[in-house]
Amino acid sequence: MLKIENLSVGYQEGKNVLKKLNMSIKDGETVGLVGANGAGKSTLLMSLVGILLPFEGRIAIDGIELDKKHLKEIRERIGVVFQNPDDQLFMANVYDDIAFGLRNMGRSEEEIQHRISRVLRELGVEHLEEMSSNRISGGEKRIIAIAAILVMEPSVILFDEPTSFLDPRTRRRLIRLLQGVPMTKLIATHDLDMALELCDRVIILKDGEIFAQGNAKDILTQKELLEEAGLELPYCLQGAEYLGTKHSGS
Repeated sequence: MLKIENLSVGYQEGKNVLKKLNMSIKDGETVGLVGANGAGKSTLLMSLVGILLPFEGRIAIDGIELDKKHLKEIRERIGVVFQNPDDQLFMANVYDDIAFGLRNMGRSEEEIQHRISRVLRELGVEHLEEMSSNRISGGEKRIIAIAAILVMEPSVILFDEPTSFLDPRTRRRLIRLLQGVPMTKLIATHDLDMALELCDRVIILKDGEIFAQGNAKDILTQKELLEEAGLELPYCLQGAEYLGTKHSGS
């Protein structure tokens, strides 16, 4: 379980970006983190892996409190898939990129090979194993970045805009992939259609505070609530709204 209590985080004293957040995410739950630009989504993700430490409040993962003493243990339990996969892929080939974290943890090469083979097979990308990470497509890079986290077997995975810059077919494949990931997932995204389809629950941030939270279908179908938070209805619902307006006016 991921638990956040009274969390305030900022980049300078007295200028908090996040203000007294309280939330918890159950084991195996998929939660969407949405909000307009500047709402605090990326700041929260950075806080959860200790890149930014709180001015006040508490973060705990599986009962272990995030502090300098436990930072290494926390980072073994929580993985991050960044918005730009090039931030994670920098080795000579795909295999070495995926193996990087496990080697840092001191795992044996036999265990590393077993884990990588299993994850690549589950993701259907075994053919990419020996390829250069610079020579695969953007969508394939995104999948390999996810593979690099899955082999670590964390309790929680954080995703920062996982569908950004993907073509429709690759986006659909990625959503299906994420539906099969059993770990607890917190997904920061502007893709409200994906959040509506994929997430159990949604948390809306506005000006560094929790503006609303609840069942994804309940939250993401409320036009006035979303607009007040600087968002719009998911595109799949905007079409239905337009048709309804057109019918009522005819």
